[in-house]
Amino acid sequence: MESRLGWFGRQLAVAIIYGTAYMLLRKVGFAHFVPASGLKLAVLLLTPRRYWPALLVSETLLLAYDLYDGVAMFGWAFYLASIVPPIALLMAVVGLCQDRLPGAAFPDIRLGSVLVCIFGASVVLVADGLMVASLMPEAARFGRKPLTDLVSDYFLGTYSGMLAVVPLALAGAQQWYEQRSLRGVWLANRSLLQASLITVMAMSIEVLALSGTQDTALRFVGQAVLFVPAAYFAITWGWKGAAVIGAIASFGIVALMPEMFDIATLMTQTMMALFLTISTVLGMQTTRLEHALAAVDDQLDKARLEQHLAEMKLQRSSFELAYVSGELARAHRHLLIQLDHSPNRGEVDTYKRALTMTTSRLKELADALSPPMGAGHPHALSEGPLVQVLDALGIAYHANVHGQWSRLPRNTLTLLYRLACEAVTYLLKECPSDRIALTTDTHSTDSGTTIHLSVRSEGVPIAPPAQDKITKGLGTLGLGLGELRLRAQLFNGDVVVDGRSVQVTLRQELTVPRFD
Repeated sequence: MESRLGWFGRQLAVAIIYGTAYMLLRKVGFAHFVPASGLKLAVLLLTPRRYWPALLVSETLLLAYDLYDGVAMFGWAFYLASIVPPIALLMAVVGLCQDRLPGAAFPDIRLGSVLVCIFGASVVLVADGLMVASLMPEAARFGRKPLTDLVSDYFLGTYSGMLAVVPLALAGAQQWYEQRSLRGVWLANRSLLQASLITVMAMSIEVLALSGTQDTALRFVGQAVLFVPAAYFAITWGWKGAAVIGAIASFGIVALMPEMFDIATLMTQTMMALFLTISTVLGMQTTRLEHALAAVDDQLDKARLEQHLAEMKLQRSSFELAYVSGELARAHRHLLIQLDHSPNRGEVDTYKRALTMTTSRLKELADALSPPMGAGHPHALSEGPLVQVLDALGIAYHANVHGQWSRLPRNTLTLLYRLACEAVTYLLKECPSDRIALTTDTHSTDSGTTIHLSVRSEGVPIAPPAQDKITKGLGTLGLGLGELRLRAQLFNGDVVVDGRSVQVTLRQELTVPRFD
């Protein structure tokens, strides 16, 4: 379409669209609420700089035509100053912000940078407005306020007008940039748009009901009611929700302003500016928190997958070791047959003992890496290498396994088995005894299952066994308490050492993916 319009056609289209929107918002605004200033800033933040000349020409022509009748009343000096397009000043502000602040250029928008840009643009427009107002001849005759009083009026009007328009425009542009169709925008933001339509209808009814009253106190109550949905929108939908509710509430509040009381209007405008700022910041922080939580969940999912893949590698290694053990056993039998007729029986016995020891060692390694029934098997804690290794060390072992283990994902069972082996290794190093007891229990709710694992050293203290026998027999790494906690945190769990016991708690939520 751009190629068909040509350069001049595109510039003309931008000028017409901007000019139409600018004139409509000028009719809505007044000194205490200037949404047209928000339109200027939003357009500059979203429009490529090659279209800025069209914006500049459009605003200049509109101001020159609209304010020409004021020449006879206020003179040429005031008229020429008034038709200097404020958007030209904002171009300098936006250009500076985009060059110096990260996140001030679309689509890489950061609300912190946008708020700084809004504040700077408000200051510039206030200065321009005061300069124009100072050229008004016979100011007292036309009821113009002192310039010191106009500062607060102009700043609050410009600032609140920008806060009402700019975040909403950026949110809409971002959704269009991501979805590229109205249907996509609707599907991605259905709940927000539906809530916004309901809120608009409810606020319209309220404004219509109170617009006919002259009771200032009642109007203030009506304005306060318009703030009610703010927290819900900001917390539920982040800064997008804050942008939507800020725009809706600001126009509703303006419609209920008691314009005949200037002090009351100024107070209301101050409250509205504060409300819009807080809503935007709250929405920004909520969005950051949501992104941080999403990043944490993503990292946890990756860590769980890596843990599962590591377990699969261990199982494969155990299968390969078991295969090698079988091959050695066959080679052992073949060698015995070959040496059966050898007169040197001592050599035969030496080979036999070496092969037997090697085969036995490979079997131990295979069982340590993955027990015969599998590290994810419900009986791995009561029938796995734990029993064999502790029995070989002369340490009594008692396992009391309770819970619906068959319903747990295999990767959770595998993690519990590994943590149990590491806990036994830790206890035999720090507080060894001649008896180790292991207890498990599960507690199921609608949201998931909580698994408790307790490993206790409850016998008579003994000398610490050789660590290499334990680590090799159980396939452990001798991890410390910090590393055990990190493993448990993969499944929203924790590890606590209480005297001579290690307590492990895992929370298996229903949303945790199954990798088996």
